[in-house]
Amino acid sequence: MKIINRFNTIFSLTAIILLALLSGGCTQTTAPSSSPPETTPAPAAAFPLTLTDDLDREVTLPARPERIVSLLPSNTEILFTVGAGDQVVGVTSYCNYPPEATSREPVGGITNKSLSVETIVALEPDLVLASDSQDEIIPVLEQASLTVLALNPATFDDIYANIEMVGQATGHLDQATALTAEMRRRVATVSAKVDTIPADTRPSVFYEVWHDPLMTAGPNTFIGQMINIAGGKNIFADVNEDWPQVSAETIVERNPTIIFGPANHSDELTIEQITTRPGWADIAAVQNEQIYILDGDAVSRPGPRVVDVLEEIARDLYPDLF
Repeated sequence: MKIINRFNTIFSLTAIILLALLSGGCTQTTAPSSSPPETTPAPAAAFPLTLTDDLDREVTLPARPERIVSLLPSNTEILFTVGAGDQVVGVTSYCNYPPEATSREPVGGITNKSLSVETIVALEPDLVLASDSQDEIIPVLEQASLTVLALNPATFDDIYANIEMVGQATGHLDQATALTAEMRRRVATVSAKVDTIPADTRPSVFYEVWHDPLMTAGPNTFIGQMINIAGGKNIFADVNEDWPQVSAETIVERNPTIIFGPANHSDELTIEQITTRPGWADIAAVQNEQIYILDGDAVSRPGPRVVDVLEEIARDLYPDLF
């Protein structure tokens, strides 16, 4: 049995999934862009600047923000990657990437109830980067005269758009557009390599979002898109939900040849645990030792590192091709 435990993280994936469920996001049905965009120089951001966030609100920034508070790990990763890290003064207790993010003032967890309004306000931010699912705390912050921009990246295209919006909002549009162009190029490279592989020879994949209850990723989520772009066939590509609960019996019946999961299961996704699941010893992925544990943070945060995970999945699916 080949269990590749590459990372060990305690980040709460269930909270991220809960945020996704609460937001009602991940409903886009169009395929993600797989071709690099034409290179067009991005216009320099000018302030005052009005943007439409993922809550369809017009948010006006009077000047380039110099004190930013991030309320989600994926937001923090975007901020630092586009070059706005020096402007970040507060992050959540889950914001552990990049490492320098941990030096910022902690403002609580990632849910409405776990965030500290008092701490956020005390930091005197001129921009708070939130999630659309933090719908209870956003109006409270706005009542305190804070400017809040809400993101809800559900798909690869959403991620690109959010990165560019954050770049524009923070005065780093050039860096943001360069980043998304490079991400699109890498995605296109993976897609081109698997493009000619016949559909009937592609490995079937089960991605385990969580173990109790058993949850997986629907085809319209960025995780579902990763499987598809990398040349795999999601055994739950026929579901309409984004993060559906599934039964162990159905997984056994659909018999995936490869199983992926995040390193958030602790001891719930090990050789011993899987072999004790009734009937799972008959699954092809178990018999052929094709179970891969991915970085739980990178795979569950819709930010710049999703391309790293995509390439890793492609290597696992087609080791002779990548």
